[in-house]
Amino acid sequence: MKRHPAFLVVAGWGLLNGILLAVLAIYGESSLVYWLWGGVVVLIELAALAVLLSSLTGPEQHRRYRLPAKGEAAALPTALAAAIVGLSFIYGFWLIAVAAPLLALALVLRVRRGPLEKEELPRGD
Repeated sequence: MKRHPAFLVVAGWGLLNGILLAVLAIYGESSLVYWLWGGVVVLIELAALAVLLSSLTGPEQHRRYRLPAKGEAAALPTALAAAIVGLSFIYGFWLIAVAAPLLALALVLRVRRGPLEKEELPRGD
Protein backbone atom coordinates (compact mmCIF):
# COMPACT_ATOMS: atom_id res chain seq x y z
CA MET A 1 0.00 0.00 0.00
CA LYS A 2 2.97 2.29 0.46
CA ARG A 3 3.65 2.41 -3.26
CA HIS A 4 0.06 3.23 -4.29
CA PRO A 5 -1.32 6.17 -2.29
CA ALA A 6 -3.92 7.07 -4.94
CA PHE A 7 -6.19 4.33 -3.62
CA LEU A 8 -6.07 5.88 -0.15
CA VAL A 9 -7.14 9.26 -1.51
CA VAL A 10 -10.22 7.86 -3.26
CA ALA A 11 -11.10 5.54 -0.37
CA GLY A 12 -10.73 8.42 2.08
CA TRP A 13 -13.08 10.52 -0.03
CA GLY A 14 -15.64 7.70 0.14
CA LEU A 15 -15.15 7.40 3.89
CA LEU A 16 -15.74 11.13 4.31
CA ASN A 17 -18.97 10.83 2.34
CA GLY A 18 -19.98 7.89 4.56
CA ILE A 19 -19.43 10.07 7.64
CA LEU A 20 -21.56 12.82 6.09
CA LEU A 21 -24.26 10.22 5.38
CA ALA A 22 -24.17 9.25 9.06
CA VAL A 23 -24.61 12.91 10.02
CA LEU A 24 -27.67 13.06 7.78
CA ALA A 25 -29.00 9.94 9.50
CA ILE A 26 -28.60 11.61 12.89
CA TYR A 27 -30.67 14.58 11.73
CA GLY A 28 -33.36 12.28 10.29
CA GLU A 29 -33.49 12.98 6.58
CA SER A 30 -35.89 11.25 4.23
CA SER A 31 -35.18 7.77 2.91
CA LEU A 32 -34.60 9.08 -0.63
CA VAL A 33 -31.59 11.05 0.64
CA TYR A 34 -30.17 7.90 2.23
CA TRP A 35 -30.56 5.93 -0.99
CA LEU A 36 -29.02 8.66 -3.16
CA TRP A 37 -26.11 9.47 -0.89
CA GLY A 38 -25.54 5.82 -0.03
CA GLY A 39 -25.37 5.07 -3.74
CA VAL A 40 -22.73 7.76 -4.13
CA VAL A 41 -20.69 6.27 -1.28
CA VAL A 42 -20.87 2.83 -2.89
CA LEU A 43 -19.82 4.23 -6.29
CA ILE A 44 -16.87 6.07 -4.78
CA GLU A 45 -15.70 2.97 -2.94
CA LEU A 46 -16.04 0.94 -6.16
CA ALA A 47 -13.92 3.58 -7.88
CA ALA A 48 -11.36 3.23 -5.07
CA LEU A 49 -11.30 -0.50 -5.65
CA ALA A 50 -10.79 0.06 -9.39
CA VAL A 51 -7.91 2.45 -8.64
CA LEU A 52 -6.33 -0.12 -6.34
CA LEU A 53 -6.64 -2.91 -8.89
CA SER A 54 -5.28 -0.78 -11.71
CA SER A 55 -2.33 0.42 -9.65
CA LEU A 56 -1.47 -3.13 -8.58
CA THR A 57 -1.61 -4.56 -12.10
CA GLY A 58 0.09 -1.64 -13.82
CA PRO A 59 3.69 -0.45 -13.68
CA GLU A 60 5.09 1.37 -10.71
CA GLN A 61 4.22 4.98 -10.28
CA HIS A 62 6.56 7.57 -11.67
CA ARG A 63 9.48 8.28 -9.44
CA ARG A 64 10.64 11.52 -11.02
CA TYR A 65 8.46 14.53 -11.63
CA ARG A 66 9.35 17.66 -13.48
CA LEU A 67 8.28 20.53 -11.28
CA PRO A 68 7.72 24.02 -12.63
CA ALA A 69 10.26 26.72 -11.96
CA LYS A 70 9.33 29.64 -9.76
CA GLY A 71 7.27 31.74 -12.18
CA GLU A 72 5.06 28.98 -13.50
CA ALA A 73 4.20 27.53 -10.09
CA ALA A 74 2.56 30.76 -8.96
CA ALA A 75 0.22 31.08 -11.95
CA LEU A 76 -2.59 28.79 -10.75
CA PRO A 77 -2.95 30.20 -7.21
CA THR A 78 -2.80 33.72 -8.61
CA ALA A 79 -5.54 32.99 -11.15
CA LEU A 80 -7.75 31.37 -8.50
CA ALA A 81 -7.24 34.28 -6.13
CA ALA A 82 -8.10 36.77 -8.88
CA ALA A 83 -11.29 34.86 -9.68
CA ILE A 84 -12.28 34.80 -6.01
CA VAL A 85 -11.60 38.53 -5.66
CA GLY A 86 -13.80 39.11 -8.71
CA LEU A 87 -16.56 37.02 -7.14
CA SER A 88 -16.25 39.04 -3.94
CA PHE A 89 -17.79 42.02 -5.74
CA ILE A 90 -20.90 39.91 -6.35
CA TYR A 91 -21.16 37.76 -3.22
CA GLY A 92 -19.53 39.97 -0.62
CA PHE A 93 -16.11 41.12 0.45
CA TRP A 94 -15.78 38.27 2.95
CA LEU A 95 -14.42 36.22 0.02
CA ILE A 96 -11.24 38.29 0.16
CA ALA A 97 -10.41 36.31 3.31
CA VAL A 98 -10.42 33.20 1.10
CA ALA A 99 -8.34 34.85 -1.62
CA ALA A 100 -5.66 36.22 0.72
CA PRO A 101 -4.06 32.82 1.56
CA LEU A 102 -3.99 31.96 -2.15
CA LEU A 103 -2.22 35.21 -2.90
CA ALA A 104 0.25 34.51 -0.07
CA LEU A 105 0.90 31.05 -1.50
CA ALA A 106 1.46 32.54 -4.95
CA LEU A 107 3.92 35.03 -3.49
CA VAL A 108 5.84 32.29 -1.68
CA LEU A 109 5.96 30.19 -4.84
CA ARG A 110 7.16 33.19 -6.83
CA VAL A 111 10.05 34.19 -4.57
CA ARG A 112 11.41 30.73 -3.75
CA ARG A 113 14.05 29.15 -5.94
CA GLY A 114 12.57 26.63 -8.30
CA PRO A 115 13.97 23.10 -8.57
CA LEU A 116 15.15 23.74 -12.11
CA GLU A 117 17.34 26.58 -10.90
CA LYS A 118 19.06 24.45 -8.26
CA GLU A 119 20.10 21.77 -10.70
CA GLU A 120 19.07 21.11 -14.26
CA LEU A 121 17.05 17.92 -14.51
CA PRO A 122 18.07 15.56 -17.33
CA ARG A 123 15.73 15.26 -20.30
CA GLY A 124 14.03 12.00 -21.17
CA ASP A 125 12.01 9.77 -18.89
